[in-house]
Amino acid sequence: MNLEQCSSSRQAYRAVARHLSEPRLSSYVTVAGNVTDAVRLYRWNVEMSGAIYEALGLVEVVLRNAIDRELQKWNLARPTPTGEPPYGTNWIERPAPPLWGVLNKRTRRGQVVSTYATARERAIKDSSHRDPSHPRRHHLPDHDDVVAHTTFATWVRLLPHKREADGRAGPGPQRGLWTHALRHAFPYKPDPLVIHHWANRLYLLRNRVAHLEPLVATDVLGYHRSAARLLRAVDPTIGDWYSSISRIPHVLKKHRPPG
Repeated sequence: MNLEQCSSSRQAYRAVARHLSEPRLSSYVTVAGNVTDAVRLYRWNVEMSGAIYEALGLVEVVLRNAIDRELQKWNLARPTPTGEPPYGTNWIERPAPPLWGVLNKRTRRGQVVSTYATARERAIKDSSHRDPSHPRRHHLPDHDDVVAHTTFATWVRLLPHKREADGRAGPGPQRGLWTHALRHAFPYKPDPLVIHHWANRLYLLRNRVAHLEPLVATDVLGYHRSAARLLRAVDPTIGDWYSSISRIPHVLKKHRPPG
């Protein structure tokens, strides 16, 4: 028997509300008008957050694989200084310039923050936390593992994100990467600033969803469309497939928030 069927549902909803805490539930009460409907709205928010997280998980996988494919080819083809070995396909561990500068940022104290080292550390930690029966428990991470543990923010940072004074997309390093490599990852949308806009807004949404922030005033259908458009920029087939399986429109229609 669920709360909707319980004869003492009002008391049950109030009990749930106590555990969710007044500060967290207050924004829902403001929209819903009472505690019972606020808890229902919170339940809708949880379900919508799950649907969005599923969508963003797929977007991130497709995005990173598309970028990884092109950067492997680009990095392998880059000329190396005399006497040094080729850069190779492992662009995240040994990136050629200007990619090195994008992936290795200096702090104000002059310390280098390595994308590779950070992602590899996360991969090692996840490997050690695998179930004892897992065949790859404690395995040292390979290139694919490190790429999979690279943050969504990194993929966004690789893209040009502003219009320079001369009208070209920038900054310069990202423009070069786009021109010689990343544009091939998005053959169906050759505008880097639009690609960045879609990717960045989805990245920012993921942070909100991860913390179960209220979505009642959020244009979730707009984010759903951004996800589909970004995927179609890679390949229309994957974008159409996403649109056919995404739960976001269904959850929005089935549990539309009051007001």
